Amino acid sequence: MKYKIYVVLFFIVFGFYIYLGILNPDEVKFYFGGPQPLEMSAAQFVVISFALGIIISIFVGIIDDIKNWWVTGRRRRKEKSKDEFKALIEKARSYDLKGDREKAIEQLNRIILRAPDVEEAYSFLSDLYFSMKEFDKAIEVLDLAEAHLGKKESILFKRAKIRTQTKDLVKQEAELKDVLKINESNFEALSLLRDLYITKKRWDEAYDAAKRIFKFIKTPDEKTRLAGIRYEKASAVFQRKNPGDNDAITKELKDIISEDKRFIPAYILLADIYKKTDKLNEAGRVYGRGYSKTGHIIFLSKMEDLYIDRGDPGVILKIYRRILDISPKNNLIEFLYARLCLRLEMIDEAIDMLNTLESEGVDFKGLHKAMAEAYIHRGQMEKAVEEFKYAFPAEHVYIPFRCDNCQSKKVEWRDFCDNCYSWNTINVRKEDFLRVESTELRALYESEDWVEGA
Repeated sequence: MKYKIYVVLFFIVFGFYIYLGILNPDEVKFYFGGPQPLEMSAAQFVVISFALGIIISIFVGIIDDIKNWWVTGRRRRKEKSKDEFKALIEKARSYDLKGDREKAIEQLNRIILRAPDVEEAYSFLSDLYFSMKEFDKAIEVLDLAEAHLGKKESILFKRAKIRTQTKDLVKQEAELKDVLKINESNFEALSLLRDLYITKKRWDEAYDAAKRIFKFIKTPDEKTRLAGIRYEKASAVFQRKNPGDNDAITKELKDIISEDKRFIPAYILLADIYKKTDKLNEAGRVYGRGYSKTGHIIFLSKMEDLYIDRGDPGVILKIYRRILDISPKNNLIEFLYARLCLRLEMIDEAIDMLNTLESEGVDFKGLHKAMAEAYIHRGQMEKAVEEFKYAFPAEHVYIPFRCDNCQSKKVEWRDFCDNCYSWNTINVRKEDFLRVESTELRALYESEDWVEGA
């Protein structure tokens, strides 16, 4: 079609030339920079100019057509080759699904040799090695991919994730930073980098990364993680034991609590600061406020230590009795009260409460361990031995804790679960003890000053 237009244009120009020649028969001198002018009619000059323009256009058009033909052919060959290699990769997948990984690996290696620019082959091969826990080989494959394809986000990130298993945190950090240079919105990479900083306890960098994530991902988990990192920063300053830092730490912890009233570690550290500065009444109020907002037994345990160390165990006894008056079927509180009575050598009251729990169908190793210790205090060794049989194998503690997030068991309460890198998740399975939490008990929790009048 394009060349038909050129032919039509040629005839139009030729006709135009004849018309101009008739109207302008005289010749004109044209100077083009040489010593001698070129003599021709105006019609000839115009037509020659048009003709040269058309010839140049045709020549350029032919070159453009040849280029398009070459590019299109190359693209088609590349697409055909790509489809062929996709089929070969699917064949490797079928080998893997059939359990023949050696054939799958062999097939993928052949693809890489024939087509070193097919990223999917490298990715699948590294995944196979990763699933086989051959992490070094998986990284070697991705190194080869980078050599042929350059620094690509997907390759760098996949390799950085494998570094978590090899514990090569220095290289992982560098690769994650490279990923973020390519795509600063890769929040998965940013999260991995934040977790790496948490592992290394580089809290300032972890906080910066967490803030960037929370700016766009405002989930409860991210909010808690950000609070946890802020808490760790405050805790690290507190560990320096510089009294001049206490006011700033106190303010930061209060800010954390005001933003998340159920963030237990901040209450505990705040109370520790008050105890360190001999503000014991303030420490007691913090524990009481923490329990009122969360119902977590760590606050009762901390209050036990505080008031017993002060030589005033009557306060914590009153607190327990007040809770039990409001919620008499709270088996967990009943057991904690019995354990406190045992600690204070109120043996008869401890045994009465433990017997009440047994009659209500409560049965766990810590209960039998406590009962055995009570009988030892009474000198009733046969009964103690019998209870120890039920407690065997005995738990290290009366009530084992666990992480609500990953379910890992803990010997004692901790502010941080080092198994799943989460804060504020160590708890007791209340469902093992508390059948129904009464509305009266909930009202008690929500009373800010309930511990004051104990």
